[in-house]
Amino acid sequence: MKKKQGSLYTTLIQTGDFQELIQKKKEFIIPMSIFFFVFYFTLPILAAYTDILTKQAMGHITWAWVYALMQFVLVWVCGYVYVKKSEKFDISAKEILSAYEGELDK
Repeated sequence: MKKKQGSLYTTLIQTGDFQELIQKKKEFIIPMSIFFFVFYFTLPILAAYTDILTKQAMGHITWAWVYALMQFVLVWVCGYVYVKKSEKFDISAKEILSAYEGELDK
């Protein structure tokens, strides 16, 4: 039975619908991850090698504090966007499973 399920899974992942879902996920996850890491690692790089973040933004608050606080906001926004987008991916995955359910049961 396990061998049959494995071959059915192999068949399912080779379908155009599944491949399209994986491509859509990659098109979302890769750019978002790159943006996040660039934004995240820019703070220590700017702090270590420039004096841009030492300038005052408002009153006695420097740009380093503003940038650091923006990272917290970024984490929450990215998390929210990911959750909403992943709900759509889950719906697509269920639709794909439903479409091929008859074939998988055989």
